[in-house]
Formats: sequence, structure tokens, C-alpha cells
Amino acid sequence: MTHTRLPTTYPPPRQDTTRLGPARTIWEAQFEWEGKRLLERLGDLPIMGGPLTVHAYVSESPDVRAGLKNTIIQKLRERGHGAAVHVRSAYKTGYFWAAEDIQPLWRRHQADRLSVTYPVISPATQGRFLQELYPLAALLEREGVRGEFEAGGPVAQYEAVLYRGKTRLWRGTCPLPLHLRLSPDGREVLGPTGWLTVKSQAATLYDERLPTDGELFWDWYGEVVLPHLLTLADERPGLPVFKNLSVNLHLSEPDFALDVLNERVSMTEALTEEIYFGTLDALKHQAGTPVSDRSLMPGRIAPVAMSTPGQDGWVRVALTPWGESLFPPEFTARTAPVLPALAAIDVGALSTDRPWKPAHIWAYARQQAEHLGLEWDIPAYSVDGRPVPAVLRRSPANQHESSALGVLLTSGQHANETTGPVAAVQLIGTLAASPLPFAVLPLENPDGAHLHRSLTQLSPEHMHHAARYTSLGDDLEFRLRNGNPRWEARTRAWAAEQIGASLHLNLHGYPAHEWVRPYSGYAPFGFESWALPAGFLTIIWYHPDHQQKARRLANAIATRLVTLDDVVKHAARACRAGAAHSGPPHYELIGGLPFLLAEHSGALCPLTVITEAPDETIYGQRFAMFVHAHQAVCEAAIAYHLST
Repeated sequence: MTHTRLPTTYPPPRQDTTRLGPARTIWEAQFEWEGKRLLERLGDLPIMGGPLTVHAYVSESPDVRAGLKNTIIQKLRERGHGAAVHVRSAYKTGYFWAAEDIQPLWRRHQADRLSVTYPVISPATQGRFLQELYPLAALLEREGVRGEFEAGGPVAQYEAVLYRGKTRLWRGTCPLPLHLRLSPDGREVLGPTGWLTVKSQAATLYDERLPTDGELFWDWYGEVVLPHLLTLADERPGLPVFKNLSVNLHLSEPDFALDVLNERVSMTEALTEEIYFGTLDALKHQAGTPVSDRSLMPGRIAPVAMSTPGQDGWVRVALTPWGESLFPPEFTARTAPVLPALAAIDVGALSTDRPWKPAHIWAYARQQAEHLGLEWDIPAYSVDGRPVPAVLRRSPANQHESSALGVLLTSGQHANETTGPVAAVQLIGTLAASPLPFAVLPLENPDGAHLHRSLTQLSPEHMHHAARYTSLGDDLEFRLRNGNPRWEARTRAWAAEQIGASLHLNLHGYPAHEWVRPYSGYAPFGFESWALPAGFLTIIWYHPDHQQKARRLANAIATRLVTLDDVVKHAARACRAGAAHSGPPHYELIGGLPFLLAEHSGALCPLTVITEAPDETIYGQRFAMFVHAHQAVCEAAIAYHLST
């Protein structure tokens, strides 16, 4: 493992001034494909002697790596050399070693057990290389092979042994190429890297790092773009740093689906996560705010990374400042853009197996309000002027006994969590059939939803956490915690007051496949417990004097959820696979389903139910399944609320 940095020079950014807005700053760069650099390095080696052994690590898909292997063999043969050539993945090295090299062996020898020892290089990497093997446990389970995973020593390699019964059939090792680097918040982390080793009999001819395309881009972003953003943040303390940061990245990096657990291997997706969260981490580190803080207002970050196999990479970054305005204005009903003609939208044709457009969510909610005789109000608008409506029914003046039982139902706070809004609008009828006062806020973050829809048109299988928060870059809920319910947050504060909310149903989601940040410590920094999906999860927050009520509510919800066989089976598979590749879970199981109960004195209501569906990037039957799960939890919570 080497820690040296390659010398780099970058052209200065250019200014792009348009008539329609303030001057933008543009950066552009190109990166030579790592496959080309690998072949050039091999071609430059003065190779002499007997048969060669070549071990190359590149961050490429299996098909591209197979093509590189054949090219290396052919070029060495043209030079009169036979060679044993291995082209392994520099990303998730252990998993691909098992799936590509060891799987044929366990099938051929009818092995029934695979023991893998993973490295623990430092206390900070205690479970990191175990997670990198994910979803190997699920692959082994499907193949009828028992998997055993053990922590090893500080040597950067995996060791594996195949058994049939007590007989050892095979043993092998796989070196793990790593590069020590600084994360955007100043931590030393080990990131995946490319490597080339060439041996002639016992002599080592070459053994050095070969940076991947992803590394070249990430180093460039950290050396060129981030310092500019940090300088801009110093000039605007307490204000949005920029209006928009657009990153358009094309690299020859893997982006493909596995045939295990609907999992995906995507270095391009991982790079968009690094761009988004890495930018936040750098700004928080400079400001001295904790990683858990969600009140930072960087502005809108819109990263798009596309896989272009076997080609040189390029990136274009465009930064749009706020111009002369210190803060964007708050829209009112008089100044906000006009809503589309909601009555003209055929909501009966909408399907519950995919995300809805914002206009469809608004139209369904508006038509439900008219049909059921409910109030429709728009108490607030987003930063970009989009409506944040509410459907509600206040407590009748002669029913004071129900006035303390108001139910607040919110969804779409994090706009890349897509099943919640579809479930929320369909729960309007359920709430209307009860005697309770209630308010439904079906889409709290319409600016994020607009960005998410744009990003998914380009990369429908990516998580797109860049659309998670508002267009200012902060979490609207944290405005409430800070006592400043501006823009989108104003609707939630207003609705809770109008109905006397005592129960908050808050519909959310999280990634449906593994969530990684390879250049910041692998697991998502600050969100490590959410790195692997664990099925549909229910969180209950409670005020200090409501612990027993929270436990009874959890049991009531579990009783309802266990009737959904597909949800239970999905959770069981996900929990087994995740538990094999992580430490102790952050949740408990009730009826076989994951729950998390926590005291939260600052919560809006005495009881808050948060549903977490693994819905980021899903469509079709699984999408509909989790919409149904949201509804089931809310129906159980409403019934419990009525009984207390």
C-alpha cells in the first residue's frame, strides 16, 4: 500500500455570464481511462524471463475486466510471453473474488461451507471489510453453502477456506489494494484503489498503485472545487452558500444490478453520494458544526454520474451564486406561481406501483378534500415558490373531548423517499372516516421532489440523496427545532396548531440497496446504521411520560404488520443478510419486524410514528407493497389512538 500522491495540475475555472442571471463559475476536466493507463504501464515494462503472473485491480464491471484480461494476454503473447492474468475488481474486491473465483470451486467440489477471514487494519475499520463482502451471505444461502465470517489481523487481505463436511477442499488469499486519504472533514480513511503487480517466476517486476478513474475525479474535486466552496462559505456566514451546484460526471465505472437481493453495484452512484455528502461534510467541518446537524444551508447540489465503459472520463461543474439577494423571498398566495389545473388530472388512472409527480399528489389530495367535505389550504410555499398544501378537519366546537386527539400525517419531507406521499393521500379517506381532527401534508418538500424527478429521469436506479433536503440544502424539520419555521416548515407548524396534534404519523424511506461512500470510510459517514437494508422499519418517538404507551402502540402496529406476509418475508431475508455483514443491529424485532423506540422530548407530539420503507430506487410490486405497509401502520396507530 502506498500513500504517495500523483502530481496534478488543473486549469483555472472560467466565468460564464448570462443575461438571465449572475455569473456562473464553470470547471471542466478530463481523466484518462484506467484501462488505457493499465495497458500503457504494461507496455512500458522491460519484461524478460519465464512465464509471467499479472494481478491487476481496476474499478470496472465484470465484462470490462474480462475484456482487459483478454487484451493483456494477447499483448503479452505478441511479445513472446505466456502469462497467468487476473484482473480483479478494485471496488468490493472481496465480494467479487468470492463470486467470480470461489463460486465455481464450491460448485465443482460440492462444498457445503465457506469460511472467510476479513482484515481489521485498525479499530476504525472493525467491521468495514465485513460489510464490503455484502451480499455474500445471501449468495451463499441461495447456493446452499454455509457462510462463516471471522475477523482477522491487520494485513490487507481476505482469506477463504472451502469445506465439505470436515474436509478442507481449498484455501486461498486475495490481497486488498487500499490507499490512505483524507476525507472532506479531515479524517484519515482507507479508500479502494487500483493496483498492478507483475511477477516473473520469483522476481517482482512491478508492484505499484494505479489510481482508478473514480480516484482521479475525487482528488480533482477535493483540490479544485471544494476550496472554492469553502472560501465562498466564509464570505456568507449564516447564509446559503450558493444557489446551485451542478456536477455532470461521466466515468468508466461499474453500474449494474446483481442477481442477489435486488442489490446493485454502482461506483457512479457512490460518487454522487460522495459529491453531495462530501460537500456537506467539508462545509460542516469548516463551520465547526456536528455531522448530525441538518440546519446547514449550502444550496442545491445536483450531481449526476453516468457510466461510460471503456472511455476516458470527463466532468463539468457549474456553480450558480445567489447574486445580490441575501435570502430568497418567502412567497405568499399572491406572489406564488399558479397551481396547475388539478381538477383536470385523472387521478383514477394513477398506479400505486411507482412514484407520483407532485401535480398528481396535489390533485389526488385536492379531489379527496372536495369529495369528503374537508378543508384545503396552502399555509406556505417552498423556497422556489411551490405550494405546500394541507388537507384537514378541525375539531367541531361541541366536541372538546376529541380536540386533544388530533392526528398529523406528513410525508415527502425527504423527497427521494417516494412511497410515503402515495400512501399519505390514500389515507385521507381513512382519517375522514374517524371522528378525529386531522391534517394531512402529502408533500412537504416539493422543491426536493422536483429535483428528484429530474435526477431519476437520468439515473432511475440511483438513491439521489441530493434531493433529500430543500433547495436551500437544509432539512425543513430542523427549522422547527430551531424555532424558525420558514418556507416549507411553516405548513407543519400551522397544521399541528390548527388540529391540536397529539399523534404524528411521519412517512419516510431509506435505501433499498447497500449505501456506501468509498472515499470517506466506506459506510455512509453519520448514517452508518442505515448502510444495509433491514426491511420495513417502524420508529416510535415518545415524550418522557409516554414510554408505556409507546410500547403498547408498537405491539399494536406489529400485530397489524405481521398479517402482511410479503412484508414479513422481505424483512426476514433482509435482516439475515444484513446481520451477517454488520455489527449488532440498531433495532429490535417485534413479531419478526424491526422496530426502534426512543425517547425524544423535542418531538412535535407526545407520540410520533415514523415509517421507514426501503423504497429509494424501487418500482413495481415492491413499491406497492411498501405503500400498503405505510397504510397498515397508520391504520393501526389511528385505531390505537382512538382506543386510548
